[in-house]
Amino acid sequence: MAAASNTDAFGISSKEVNADLARERKLVSFNVQELTHVIDGGPEKTKRRKELENLLYSEPIFRDISRLMMERDQTYEQAVLKSVKLFEWSRTYNWSEEDFELAQRLANHDMAMALHHTMFVPAIQRLASDEQKARWLPKVLRYEWIGTYAQTELGHGTNIMELETTATFDPERDEFIMNSPTITSMKWWPGGLGKSSNSAIVLAQLVVKGEKCGLHPFLVSLRSLKDHTPLPGITVGDIGPKMALNSIDNGFLILKNVRIPRENMLMKNAEVTRDGRFISKGVDKANYATMVLVRVKITRWAYEALSDGVTTAVRYSAVRRQSSLQPGGKEEQVLNYQSQQYKVLPALASAYAFLMAFRCLQRFYNQVSSDIMAGNTSQLGELHCQTSAVKAYTSDVTVRMLEICRQACGGHGYLLSGGIGLLCNSILPLVTVEGENSVLYQQTARYLMKQVAKAVVGEPTSSAVQYLRQQSGDDTPHLMIGSVADCLNLDTLLHLYQRMAFSIVTGTARQLQVALEEGTAQHVAWNNNMVGLIRAATVHSQVYVVEAFIGEVRQLSKTASTGVTAVLNSLCQFYALHGIVQNAGNFLASQTLSPDELELIRKAELQVMAAVRRDAVPLVDAFDLHDVSLHSALGCYDGNVYERLCAMAQNSSLNKSQVHPAYHKYLRGLIKEGQRQGQLSKL
Repeated sequence: MAAASNTDAFGISSKEVNADLARERKLVSFNVQELTHVIDGGPEKTKRRKELENLLYSEPIFRDISRLMMERDQTYEQAVLKSVKLFEWSRTYNWSEEDFELAQRLANHDMAMALHHTMFVPAIQRLASDEQKARWLPKVLRYEWIGTYAQTELGHGTNIMELETTATFDPERDEFIMNSPTITSMKWWPGGLGKSSNSAIVLAQLVVKGEKCGLHPFLVSLRSLKDHTPLPGITVGDIGPKMALNSIDNGFLILKNVRIPRENMLMKNAEVTRDGRFISKGVDKANYATMVLVRVKITRWAYEALSDGVTTAVRYSAVRRQSSLQPGGKEEQVLNYQSQQYKVLPALASAYAFLMAFRCLQRFYNQVSSDIMAGNTSQLGELHCQTSAVKAYTSDVTVRMLEICRQACGGHGYLLSGGIGLLCNSILPLVTVEGENSVLYQQTARYLMKQVAKAVVGEPTSSAVQYLRQQSGDDTPHLMIGSVADCLNLDTLLHLYQRMAFSIVTGTARQLQVALEEGTAQHVAWNNNMVGLIRAATVHSQVYVVEAFIGEVRQLSKTASTGVTAVLNSLCQFYALHGIVQNAGNFLASQTLSPDELELIRKAELQVMAAVRRDAVPLVDAFDLHDVSLHSALGCYDGNVYERLCAMAQNSSLNKSQVHPAYHKYLRGLIKEGQRQGQLSKL
C-alpha cells in the first residue's frame, strides 16, 4: 500500500511541534503506544489501521477539505466518489467487515452509501433464508446491488408497529403488491435512497387474504440496472438539505402498485407459501435485529465522535495561551485553568468510558445473536433493554459534551476549520436515529418495571438489573465514606450508583403501582409518570456504563503495564466521581449520599481531575487520530494551529479575487453616492 503524503488536510507540511505540546508529552506517566494498542484491540489491530490509513490518505479525495466550501451537488458527488473508492478497494483487497468499518471511520463516515454496509448487508445476512442469502449476497457483496434500509416513514419513526406501507400477497401471480397508501406512509430518511441506491430492504405491513400479518422486510428493486432510472411505480428522491451530513442523500420513497416476487420477502423468520399460507418460523422481534445492531454501533460512533472532539479541545487548550494567573505574569496555557479542565476532561473520561461500554455491549449482542440463531431467545428482552438504554445515554451525553468542547475552544471553535463545530452538527442525528431517545428510555423503563415486579414476588431477574436484588435498608442515610480516600475505591463508587439506581427504579415502580391501585388506567398512569420513568431508565444506563468501565479496566489490569493501568484507573475514578457530582440530586434524594459525603466526593473529583490533567495530552494522543482524519486546524498533532487557520482563510472562496463582484453590483453605488453627498455638503 502506498504511503500517505507528509502534508495534512490543510496542505501544511509537518514541522517542529509546538513547545507547549512537546512539554506535555515529555511528562507522560504511561506508555502511549501501549494504550493505543489497548484502544485498538491489540498491536495487530493498530498495524492494520495504519495500513488502511496509508492506503486511504494516499488518495487526494480522502485528504481534501475543500468540501467545507462546496455546494450540495458537489458535496454529494464527492461523497459518491469516496463510497465507490472504498467499495472498489473492499472488492480488490477482500476486506473483512471490520476492515470496511475501520475504513469508513478513517473517511470520517463521509460517504453517500454507508447504509449499504451498515444496514442493507446485515439485514440480508440476518433476516434472509439460507437459499435467499445464497442468491442475493454475491450480488450485494460485489456491488451489483447498492442498497439501503427503508423503515422510517414521513409520519412514523420510532413507533414502527404503526408503519403504513403495505405488502399485499397476490396468489394469482405469486407476487406481493407494495403500496404507500397515504402521504404519511412514504418512506422518509433512509440514507443513500435519494439518488444512490438501486435496491432497498423495505419494512411493510404484510397482508395475506385480507388479514394483517405484522411487519416484515422485503427486498425491493428501485432503479434500473441499465441506466439507474426509477422503475415503474417507484417515486424516489432526496429530502433536501440538512443541518449537516449533506454528503448523504437521505431520501423519500413512494410505492404505487409495485409488484415483487413472493421470494423477495425475507423469509428467515416468516414466510408466505405459494398457496397463500402465512407461516411464522421465529420470534417477530428478530425482524428488528438490524435496528438493534445499529444501536450497538451508535455507541461506538458516540465514542468516536467524542474522541475526535476532545482530542481537538485538549490539544488546543494546551497550545492556546490566555491571560495569566498572577498580575504581570506570562500568559497561561488555557488547560492550566481549573475551569477549562472541568470542561474538557469529563469529555475525555467519557470517551474512554463509552469505548469500554461499547465493547461490553458488542460482546453481549454477539452472544445473544448467536443464541437467537440457535433458537434461544431468552435474552432478547434484556438485549433490547440494554441497547436502547446505552444508545440513548451515550448519544445524549456525546451531543452535550461536544458542544462544551466547542465552547472550550473559544471563538475559533466556531470556525468550520476548527473541526468541532461541524462535528457537533454531524452527531446531532444520533439522538433520534434508530429510535428517538426519550422513546428508547421508555422502552428501557418498561423492561425495568417488569423486572421490579419479578423481584417483588421473588422470581429471578436478569443480569442487567442485579442491583434490584439489594435490600432497601432503613430510611436513614447510610454513611459509606468518611474520607477522600474512600471516594477513590471503585467498588464503593459502583455500589453508590447501584444503590441510587435501586432507589429510583423501585421508587418509580411504586408510584406507578399506586396510581394503578387507585384505579387510574394503565396508559394514563404511564403518561403521568413518564418523566420519572425516563429518569429511572437514565440512571440504569449510568450504572451500565460505570460497571462496564470498571470491569474492562480491571480485566485490562491483568495484562497491561502499571502505568497504563494507573491512568485508566484514574480516568475511571474521575468518570464515576464526575457523574455523581453532576447528578447530585439523585444521590441525595435517594439517600445514597449525605451532604457531607457529597462534599468528600467533590473534593475527590477535583483531586483526580488534577491527576488526569497531567496526562491529558498523551491520553488524547493514544487515540492516535491522523490529522487528515481529524480535519481540525485546532487539533493537529504538531500544535501549529495558527498556520492552519491562516491557510484555511486564504482558501476561502471569498478570497479568490481582490475585489468581489458584489462590490461592483451593490457596494460601489452606495459608496459613490456617499461620496457625492459629501461633496455637496461642502458647497
